[in-house]
Amino acid sequence: MKPSVLRTFLGPAVPRPGSETPLRIDPAGTNRDLVLRARGGDRWAEEALYRRHSRTVARTVSRLLARSAEAEDVVQDAFVFAFSHLNELRDPEVFGRWVLQVAVRLVHRRFRQRSLLRLLGLDRGADELTLAAQADPRAGPEVHAQLTEIDRALERLPARCRVAWILRYVEGCDIDEVATTSGCSRATAKRLIARAQQALHTNVVLEETEPTDE
Repeated sequence: MKPSVLRTFLGPAVPRPGSETPLRIDPAGTNRDLVLRARGGDRWAEEALYRRHSRTVARTVSRLLARSAEAEDVVQDAFVFAFSHLNELRDPEVFGRWVLQVAVRLVHRRFRQRSLLRLLGLDRGADELTLAAQADPRAGPEVHAQLTEIDRALERLPARCRVAWILRYVEGCDIDEVATTSGCSRATAKRLIARAQQALHTNVVLEETEPTDE
């Protein structure tokens, strides 16, 4: 299975906060308009921004953490932070990308907490939102089996490699997007993805490696 084929077999994103019927947002209303209004205390504008971007953030965070309860907390915390620091956003038009970057930073914090709890024997969480669990029910047993192998291989990776690889090959981000979202340089993003690819090729039968410098 080629990494880029993964998205073909993943079923619809698990509904997360913000997936309910969206507010009626003026099609002409841009992120910039909503951010500027939210900076002025407009709660409707905040709600509109949340409804517009929370589903994408929640989907990505859920696939990174693979635990629904933790993912919900991260999504909520990311938007709380974003709305509390709107004045720090230089380009309001990139609000969605910015709040996702905040969420990924919180994901890394969660991974560090897990590592500490695991070291102390206190990690009682279970990964119920694995790639295999999100696979399209119509996918064959071989696909489910391989996704399970990929999940196991990803779990053994350092968090930064895991996050970068999922952003690249599951979420479909290009290298620049991976770097921006992960808060690292383009060269670092490429190294993290390459390291993850090597580990997956060692532990899982993947087809040809795809270039990471697109």
